[in-house]
Amino acid sequence: MKYMGSKSRIAKYIVPILQSEINKNGIKEYIEPFCGGCNVIDKIKCDKKVANDLNKFLIALFIHLKNDGELPSEVSRELYNKVKKDYKNNVYDDWYCGAIGFLASYNGKFFDGGYAKSGYETTKSGVRLRDYYKESSNNILKQIPNLLDVDFISQDYLLFAPKNALIYCDPPYKNTTQYNISKNFDYEKFWAKIREWSKDNIVLVSELIAPDDFEVVWQQEVSRSLNASGKTKAIEKLFRYKG
Repeated sequence: MKYMGSKSRIAKYIVPILQSEINKNGIKEYIEPFCGGCNVIDKIKCDKKVANDLNKFLIALFIHLKNDGELPSEVSRELYNKVKKDYKNNVYDDWYCGAIGFLASYNGKFFDGGYAKSGYETTKSGVRLRDYYKESSNNILKQIPNLLDVDFISQDYLLFAPKNALIYCDPPYKNTTQYNISKNFDYEKFWAKIREWSKDNIVLVSELIAPDDFEVVWQQEVSRSLNASGKTKAIEKLFRYKG
């Protein structure tokens, strides 16, 4: 699924590290407290898999599709703006708001990125017409068969109290663009919780920076989309608590 901050392009590096920890330690439960577009958990093999996100519309969308629900065939700019205006007022089903907000927004930014209109695009092989909503819909539908064994939850990550699990965290990155729902994210509280979880679990965190008592397990330079016309580069890292 296209999602701001998605790990789809680097999952091929991260997943083998996570899977190796699961296999060699006999881990039975895998948890993602910040599952986002589920571009990592859909590739993990474990007895129990839990995907959590504070955005209830995102989780409702995955549950809807997991239960054989269908997506709107198309989304006009008029419909997009209508749902964007009213999605907080319980006018529409949560899954429907999630479908419009994530699949019809540029770069999957849930109404923050603006309407991703279809149009002609020049590529090396010529000019082609792109239907962004259809592309996003097809992408998430391809994921669903690999998410049927996932338990979807929407709650504050601080409520988790796991034991003997592998926890992979992909939190809102510090000093980067964030969704409205993740603004004012408390990083001190987050790293404190990671230290606490690490006493009884294996915990790995994706971020660009971390406190000094965390070590880098893996890193890779990647390009990141800022908006429809701009990109920047950053060093993606996977951290683990030294303690």
